[in-house]
Amino acid sequence: MKQYYRLEFYVPTTQASLVKNAVFEAGGGRLAHFEHCAWETHGKAQLMVPGSGGQIGNVRFSEETKIEVIVAEDKLQAAVDALLAKHPAEQPVFCYYPVGIGFPPEEDVDA
Repeated sequence: MKQYYRLEFYVPTTQASLVKNAVFEAGGGRLAHFEHCAWETHGKAQLMVPGSGGQIGNVRFSEETKIEVIVAEDKLQAAVDALLAKHPAEQPVFCYYPVGIGFPPEEDVDA
């Protein structure tokens, strides 16, 4: 059985399509006969530049999108490389972890 991963990353909303499409072109977002599969959650990022002393005026907010895609193990490195190449941040926030795809074994399913 093929191993799949969930790749999750945050990107400024204005750049979401650019980065997401690069991940798709690298093989992300494919499952069975489906392509360009993703889940998006829109929100507000918060950060403070180090050394600002924690003053409220130095906290910055920006509109960001969290994108989640499924990636086959043999496409994972290419998808991460595409993400890093197109993401506007110097150090993008992303993670990936293995996931199971499909249905539980028949004996585990309540009739």
